[in-house]
Amino acid sequence: MSIMYDTINMYYQFYNNPIPSIEGLFKNCTNVSHTERENSNYMQGDLKNMRITLNEGSISVKGSLCKYHFGNNCETLNQSSTKEALDNISSDLSLDINNAMVSRIDFSTNIITKYKPTIYYPYLGNHSRFTRHPQESSLYYNQRSKKLLFYDKIEEAKNKKMVIPNKYKGQNLFRYELVLKKDVARFLKYNSLLVQDLSTDLLFKKLMHLWYAYYKSIDKISKTIKIMPDNIKTPKDVKDVLYNAFIRSNPIEVSKLMNELKARDVFEHKEYYSRLKSSIRKIQKDEIVENDLMDELNKKVEEIYLELI
Repeated sequence: MSIMYDTINMYYQFYNNPIPSIEGLFKNCTNVSHTERENSNYMQGDLKNMRITLNEGSISVKGSLCKYHFGNNCETLNQSSTKEALDNISSDLSLDINNAMVSRIDFSTNIITKYKPTIYYPYLGNHSRFTRHPQESSLYYNQRSKKLLFYDKIEEAKNKKMVIPNKYKGQNLFRYELVLKKDVARFLKYNSLLVQDLSTDLLFKKLMHLWYAYYKSIDKISKTIKIMPDNIKTPKDVKDVLYNAFIRSNPIEVSKLMNELKARDVFEHKEYYSRLKSSIRKIQKDEIVENDLMDELNKKVEEIYLELI
């Protein structure tokens, strides 16, 4: 199993690149249209699944690199096939797409799991840097410039009437994506992030470390809590043990309570909120848990990471 690029947004700018002919740019496109407005004038077309837009200063190329190459995005691109896909886009558009700037990267993989992906979502808890958004059939973690997505890839493919490769039919396919959607070059510490960087080891490993680190930083929720009586000596010890067990097994409710306390301005001193939050996170990280679902998912994510590092 590989981690791959999926959706990529690319901008080929004319101020530092040769301007291709309109005929050459759209010769392999379908649904070509020309739009004239008071303040804008542009042409658009579809190169397979990729949306091509030509305006006065640039060409944008947006879509799933994997779907362009394989015809579906259940398959995974490796670095070699990534370069091949980009070379084919260059050929199809009669320009060198490697000189285009990258403004969005979706970095993801499919994980074959024992059960349907939705079974795992309740045990993926909060993340200190993202806001957790559970959906009916998916789980999102949002931030201004980044997202983490967990969803059922087979269900998505069926809903979009996409071709499912034979090797995945009848399987449970758990998708985990890291989406970098704003300030991508600055975040990845590039002066200018170009399409040609996508097939390099340096960028691939940067994204792989981020993909793994963000998953590891998600609080994992237990199915059962082991309450150990060994150190209980007083009634207060019992209260502490039960309090800790509640904190570990109900992170979402605890988070809601913390937000409500702050909204109601309950504490006289502001530092009480940060102290309490720090105390709660310490308890949640002290994992005395049993969860076969998280054991399975953690192991498979780690195996993918270690295989490619």
